[in-house]
Parts: sequence; structure tokens; C-alpha cells
Amino acid sequence: MDPALLQFATLRSVLYYGAVYGIVLAVAVWIYRDAKARGSDRALAWFLATLVFTILPVVAYMYLHRDVGPVGPDGPNGPGGSE
Repeated sequence: MDPALLQFATLRSVLYYGAVYGIVLAVAVWIYRDAKARGSDRALAWFLATLVFTILPVVAYMYLHRDVGPVGPDGPNGPGGSE
């Protein structure tokens, strides 16, 4: 195999895996920040689980928080502080 072709294939693989890991890292940070904004005491566990197990914690987090809705600038309970 031509060394230049091998180097191109290696570079392509590094870029591909770097992009995939970058996306996983971005999603893990998003889940951590969202969990902290919602007052979760397990935000770090969600972050680490997303890094290690990738898609399963993302699906679980989305399922478990589907009824809560987005968190606004005033926190999870809105400007009044309670529901």
C-alpha cells in the first residue's frame, strides 16, 4: 500500500473519530448543564454515564425528563419560584 494513501486513511479515521467524540462530549456537557439547571444532584453521574455509554444515557435522560419541559432563565419553577 502506498504510504501517502495510508496516511490519508489514518488522517480520515482520526478526523472521523474526533468528530464523533466531539459530538458525544458536547451532548454530555449539555446533559450536565440541563440537569444542574433542573436542580438534579446526579448531574455529574449523567455526564459520566453519557461519556462512557454514549447513547443509552441520552435516551434515558430524554425519557425521564420528557414531561418537565424546558428550563427558563428563572429556573425550573418559573418567576414565582413555585408551581
